[in-house]
Parts: sequence; C-alpha cells; structure tokens
Amino acid sequence: MPYLNIKTNQEMSDVTAFIKKASSAVSKASGKPESYVMISVDQQTPMSMGGSDAPTALLDYRALGLPDDRKAFSDALCSLISEDLSIAGDRIYISMTDAERQNWGWNHSTF
Repeated sequence: MPYLNIKTNQEMSDVTAFIKKASSAVSKASGKPESYVMISVDQQTPMSMGGSDAPTALLDYRALGLPDDRKAFSDALCSLISEDLSIAGDRIYISMTDAERQNWGWNHSTF
C-alpha cells in the first residue's frame, strides 16, 4: 500500500541494504505496517536539477492516506537520502500522492 520509488543520479554500493533501511523508515514515518511497504530504486538515472547534474533525487510516494504531519514525513525521507546517498536536502524533491482505495489493486482485487 505505501509505495516509494527513489530515482537518483547516484550509485549505491549496497542497494539491497538501502532498500531494507528505506522500507523500515517509510513504515515508521508513515505509521503503516512494513508488510505492505514497497520500495523501488532507480539509480544512476541521468538527472538534472536547477541546470546541474550534481547529486539529486526524486522520491515518488503513494499510499492510501498520507501522514498527517507531512513536514515530519518529508524530513524523515530527506534524512534517509541525505545520510545514505550524501545528497543535500535542497537537491531532493518528494511527490506525495494519496491514492483512492478503488484505484489501488492488490491480491486480485482493490482495497
């Protein structure tokens, strides 16, 4: 149900460990069970922000309901990316989408 896609122009040395850490961080920050969290990573993606190809990331978060405190949620995700990928917070965008239950499929049905 919570889905986070991370696109970055950086290379990760251990993407599997990062995905596990990101899954836990999303679960904690969103208040959703980790058993429903899905994480995907697109690394070494050609990207530009502000006309520069310096380290950057775009996070696309989708879920059935967004956290009430979106600033704290943004801070948690930016901290994860800043700490693990050495990307400055002002080089990270986060898109948050609140999906409607009937538009989210799972297990041969919808929520």
